[in-house]
Amino acid sequence: MTNAIRGGEALPAGWRTARLGEVAEQCLGKMLDAAKNKGRPLPYLRNPNVRWFNVDTADLREMPFEERELDRYGLAEGDVLICEGGAAGRAAIWDGRCTGMKFQKALHRVRTGPDLLNRFLVHHLKVDYDSGRLSSYYTGATIKHLTGQDLLRYEILLPPLCEQRRIVDVLDRAEALRTLRRAVLAQLDTFTQSIFFEMFGDPTNLDQWPVRSIADYVADFQGGKSFQPEDPGASTERRVLKISAVTSGRFIPLESKPVRDDHHPEPEHFVRPGDLLISRANTAELVGAVALVDTCPPNLLLPDKLWRFVWRHPISIDPLFARSLFQNASFRRQMSQAASGTGGSMKNISKAKLRGMTTIVPPLDLQRQFADRVRTIECAAGKQRASLTQLDALCASIQHRAFRGEL
Repeated sequence: MTNAIRGGEALPAGWRTARLGEVAEQCLGKMLDAAKNKGRPLPYLRNPNVRWFNVDTADLREMPFEERELDRYGLAEGDVLICEGGAAGRAAIWDGRCTGMKFQKALHRVRTGPDLLNRFLVHHLKVDYDSGRLSSYYTGATIKHLTGQDLLRYEILLPPLCEQRRIVDVLDRAEALRTLRRAVLAQLDTFTQSIFFEMFGDPTNLDQWPVRSIADYVADFQGGKSFQPEDPGASTERRVLKISAVTSGRFIPLESKPVRDDHHPEPEHFVRPGDLLISRANTAELVGAVALVDTCPPNLLLPDKLWRFVWRHPISIDPLFARSLFQNASFRRQMSQAASGTGGSMKNISKAKLRGMTTIVPPLDLQRQFADRVRTIECAAGKQRASLTQLDALCASIQHRAFRGEL
């Protein structure tokens, strides 16, 4: 159980390694089976409830538990919850905020022994998750799982408890700074929609402003060509966007894949700064997602599943206003309902249906006032994102040093 070397490197004095099963107890949650489950309905946690370092109880469900199952699937304050699938290994500590809470089979409950701090274990999992080391314990070709057996054999570093506490204290403070920075960004992201409502109200209320069909101000939706990632001869000279480049509502040029060198794209297939892009095919929640291209490399191409707005002249819609209009939750629901799908969760919206939808069109000068305010917000958000990127790099360095005993 004790090692002086891990991964070819000597451990600091007093440190050792152990398999998790040697220093903690593990239990997989209860399977959800409506036909077989009996007992009293009680709230339980699922995989989506467990975020890194935090348990989200905003969306709780219930399932029946029999008296004999209450202890086996019960949670106590301090229990570590680890995702079995999905983002396998993602972990948080249950803080006991709700009494009688249970957990489902998609989660492991781990109770640490006297040699391992629960918070140290969560940080350890995060470091190994980010580095890819945790993936060596996964099973499954496509959907990755961290089974109970594999979790119990997961090898962890075990510094003395006093050193674990010191490492946890440093990493907790670093994580708190990142959490604060993300919270500021989240507020800035919602601020734009708040200003939109303040200036224009609900865009589905068609009584307040002039109403026009999208075809009145959009001449066309222009797409490109897609390539399969396994295409032979692909290089990085030119890249085609994935639909994930717009689904967050922000343009992410790194969400792209290489195309063949022998492909000679049409000029209109290149992505240009100022383009407003929309996803014509995606899940019911994400179909119709839009993002505005601020800056982009000159080698990016449009796929067939992303369209560029081609505006009619004279312009009657400001692109920043249009982006907020199309990102509005109530309008997105209308687009999802207009989209069609023949199976699974994928939806597709046609040009005809999209151009036939109607929207409010406030006066252009008012739209431009809104756009000016949005640019101010996005300038501040850009600085926050740059700061968060630097902070992420610093935290990664601290984590690396912490688990090498160099803090």
